[in-house]
Amino acid sequence: MSKGLSMLIATLFTLGAAQAAMASAPLPQPRSQGEVTWLSGGIGQSQSRAFERAARQYPLALEFVVQSRHKGWPAEFAANVPVSITDARGHEVFSARADGPFMLLKLPAGRYEVSADIAGTRLARHVVVGKRPQRVVFEKLG
Repeated sequence: MSKGLSMLIATLFTLGAAQAAMASAPLPQPRSQGEVTWLSGGIGQSQSRAFERAARQYPLALEFVVQSRHKGWPAEFAANVPVSITDARGHEVFSARADGPFMLLKLPAGRYEVSADIAGTRLARHVVVGKRPQRVVFEKLG
């Protein structure tokens, strides 16, 4: 076998192994707080993809983004974001820090206010959790 062919086979094997590892990125273990089960993370391309796939199984998916003030510059994901959820009566049902740009939550059906603090800016959204999964993107202009 020629040296060039051996290198090509080795390169293809390495690429295939890397792609398989990316496709099966593990999600962090779910955590519980009262009636809420949640997980957060999504740092890195493979884990981001894993969170996007898993979001279909959670009633509420949150995403945290900082948009560039410069036209044409890409947005950046935010991490270490404090998140608070209150029910329709104003009682806090959840409070935690997102470890990465994604947070997936299983909470009882109902109306909630979800707030997130991205780099000192508090953003809030009203959401209705029911049968269909909800995706809420919190965007801060950077």
